[in-house]
Formats: sequence, structure tokens, C-alpha cells
Amino acid sequence: MKKFTIISSVAIVLVFIATIIAVALMPDFVKPTLAGDGEDPDAPVWKMTMDDLLDYLDGKGLIDKNDTSTLTEGIANIAISSNGAEFYWWDLENLSEDSDEMAAYKGMMEEGQIDLWGKGVYFMAVTKNGPFGLNASNYKGSVKDLLAAYEAFGH
Repeated sequence: MKKFTIISSVAIVLVFIATIIAVALMPDFVKPTLAGDGEDPDAPVWKMTMDDLLDYLDGKGLIDKNDTSTLTEGIANIAISSNGAEFYWWDLENLSEDSDEMAAYKGMMEEGQIDLWGKGVYFMAVTKNGPFGLNASNYKGSVKDLLAAYEAFGH
């Protein structure tokens, strides 16, 4: 009985030491981000504003920054329409987790679409890029060129 106690005690101590070593060798905890799969959470796009995006696209001749209109609230912190394209920006650092805007952002990140009225009736396809979204379905120009420039923005 004494041999069994000694062997069991040594085994427990060895398992405990192995556990401590394994935990010490594991990488540090990385805080989760709202970046989607394959997106770099440290890319410059995460620190850019709607004005930066509009200036960039205006500089490429894809939109007219001076001819924009504000869209409805409840989808994003800022929603702008220009040349038929709809641009969305979310202030992720200051959004409440249970807000309509956060629900729209998560819908875009997870499914590539936004449930416009939160009722599961009308969905809008949105292309994501960091904290930005783009609905180009009514764009009055080359959608291909707009998407290429939009996806290159901030990277």
C-alpha cells in the first residue's frame, strides 16, 4: 500500500509540473476582435473614417464626394449614398453590443448581408472592408472598378 501511495503521489506531482510547463509555453491570450476571418485587425483601415473613404474614392474618380446624401439611421453610425452606391461605417469601439447598428454589422460580417428592418424580411448584400460596408447594387458606374478600389482601401 505504501508503494502505491508513493507512486501515485509522484505521478500527480509530475502531471502538475507538466501542466504548468504546458501553460507556460502556450501563446498569450489574444483579445478577440470584430475583424472577420482573413482580415488583419491591425490593418490601417480600422483607424480610418468615412471621410477618408470618400476622399479616396473621389480621388479615383469613382464618386463625387460633394454629391452625397445621408441614409437612414439604425444600420450604421454613418450611412452615405453617392452615385447610387451606399457606404456604411461602424464606430465599433463605442457601439453597444445590443444596438441595431451592432446587429447590422454582425450580419454583414457573418452572412455578407444586413437585415434592414430587423424582421428577417428584407436583406441587403454588403461588401465588408474593416469597419466599412458597401452596397454597390445601384451604383451608376463600373461596379467592378468601385469594388476593386474599395477592397484596396486601407490595406
